[in-house]
Amino acid sequence: MSIPAADPKVQYLGRTYRSPVGVVFSHPGVTIRARFRGDAVRVRLDDAGVGDETGTNYFDVVVDGSPPRLLEVRPGESTYPLVSGLEVGVHTVELTKRTESLVGASTLVALEVHGELMEPPLRPVLRMEFVGDSITCGYGTEVSVIPGTPPWRAPTFTSRNQNPRRSYGWLTAAQLGAEAVFICYSGHGIYRNLDMTTSGLVPAIYELAVPDHPHTWDFASESPDVIVLNAGTNDTFAGSGTQAFLPDEGTFKSAYRTFLERLRVLHPRAHIICTLGSMTDGYKRSESNGSVTAVHVGDWISALVTERQRKGDTRVYRHEMRVQDPSVDGIGEDWHPSAATHEKMARGLRLFIQDVVRP
Repeated sequence: MSIPAADPKVQYLGRTYRSPVGVVFSHPGVTIRARFRGDAVRVRLDDAGVGDETGTNYFDVVVDGSPPRLLEVRPGESTYPLVSGLEVGVHTVELTKRTESLVGASTLVALEVHGELMEPPLRPVLRMEFVGDSITCGYGTEVSVIPGTPPWRAPTFTSRNQNPRRSYGWLTAAQLGAEAVFICYSGHGIYRNLDMTTSGLVPAIYELAVPDHPHTWDFASESPDVIVLNAGTNDTFAGSGTQAFLPDEGTFKSAYRTFLERLRVLHPRAHIICTLGSMTDGYKRSESNGSVTAVHVGDWISALVTERQRKGDTRVYRHEMRVQDPSVDGIGEDWHPSAATHEKMARGLRLFIQDVVRP
């Protein structure tokens, strides 16, 4: 049986939109679930990745809770077997996108089931959103190396080594028995991106179903219980070699404040956790002619949280993440947190949610 992607028995966790071809998605962690009675499933995907080392989309395939199996997809439309030769009976298959929006969007065209599609599995009661940049996307988490002495260079990005399952967000949600939705894009910030551009900022991406696609997200459909906002790293790191080396406090605060206000309008009951890390705590300094000027984005975030709390918002919090220790836990690609660092981030965040937020 060929089941179109928009069939109500096909379950989606994460942001998508319907196109004339099928259901489009691009964020890492977007999961397609199907429950069926039969012995085999294939999937038809139309993929926008270009197919090279940095532009190939990867998925995890999980059948009946088994360990994930890696699926590499090709540009254009193709059909991929997910599982075959099962004992005839009721089974659940999950297809989870590992790679992020910069690698390319994917479109589910149809599921091909050797058997009968059934009602989808129940979803977790607790729903969490993780909003941010490459750290939240799980950039380079399949790599872990201890940095050498200069001129040693860290390994650079490859899409095969991006895995949100090893990210702090996925791990935190799993430990809490929650559903995790990722809204993230590498290199993007609150008021400026790592490359100093100002298009596609995190607050703008949040409004969309799929980044770089003109389809807004329908916020009326559902609302998260907990939102973890981990953004500001790229605002901090941007500006190398320019007069704008240091982030601007007024501009950052204005953009972050506006975003918090927007999140509260969209999600009146959600717990909003503001954090930063773990590549930096937000401190940055500049030295010129013996004069030192320093700023601290982390302190700005703390001040903004306090500001909202004083205005009566009792469901906004500041959580401080510990900066990574590469000599102990190693690093992922391009100096991003290793899987070991993500585990520590998840442990700290989970304890904070259990002890302070208590959703």
